[in-house]
Amino acid sequence: MAERQCMIRIQSAYSHLSEKERKIADYILSYPEETVHSSINQVSARIRVADATVFRFCRRLEFKGFQEMKIILAADIAKNRHMELEENKYRDDEIMGLAERVFQDNIRTLENTFQILSSDPFKKAVELLSRSERVAFFGSSGSSTIAQEAHRKFVRAGMMTYAPSDGEFQMLSASQLTGRDTALFISYSASDKHLLQVAKAAKAAGCPTIGLTGFMKSGLGDLMDISLHTVSVPTDYRSESYVARAAQMTLIDALYANVVKRKQQVVQRPGHPMDRVAAHR
Repeated sequence: MAERQCMIRIQSAYSHLSEKERKIADYILSYPEETVHSSINQVSARIRVADATVFRFCRRLEFKGFQEMKIILAADIAKNRHMELEENKYRDDEIMGLAERVFQDNIRTLENTFQILSSDPFKKAVELLSRSERVAFFGSSGSSTIAQEAHRKFVRAGMMTYAPSDGEFQMLSASQLTGRDTALFISYSASDKHLLQVAKAAKAAGCPTIGLTGFMKSGLGDLMDISLHTVSVPTDYRSESYVARAAQMTLIDALYANVVKRKQQVVQRPGHPMDRVAAHR
């Protein structure tokens, strides 16, 4: 498991946690070193919850248990100390200091997202997009602009893509997809009820789905055949969802680069089954 995933996962999943789980999250984020040097019994006693609740919290964040979470948390602490020594180049310059923080936040968002990027679902997403006859990009709220940009990017690769923005047209478009197409859903919160209905329409049509969300556990994510995730945390000058856009677009770029490369490789291998798809386009 990659470094710096404990605090990232807690912060990313926070809005989807129960009241008791948030108490555990708040304690760990506020007292990370104490958590590392404590047993599950000691932590549960301080928070006044059952040991089983703490264990389930760890499992919800996809750790094997409390011990594994502590190991990753210890790596978090060490990494954060190192980063603090490297930062604050402009600590005496208010304007440049804020600019530095913006850049550093974006850099961390990209690094953190890459750290939780699992190779298996990412490779499956590349394969699915590469062989699709059509790709529909669906986004909600601020993510709708990411969907539009993804459409413009992939259509330059010679693919048949579209990104409907109107709610009614999204439903109509989703219902007309087939098993030869792909629907890619982009939503940081993954809680938009309309987008959930659009996803259900695409699934009912037999269309394979890819989800790009900010939470590992969500209603939208549970509907997806392939789930990819971004990570970001709020700052005192930007919302969490706004920070996430850089990670969303970069993940789209990574998919695009791999799909283009795959198509180039197919063109160089005459007789490959995928050539029929390329020729059709």
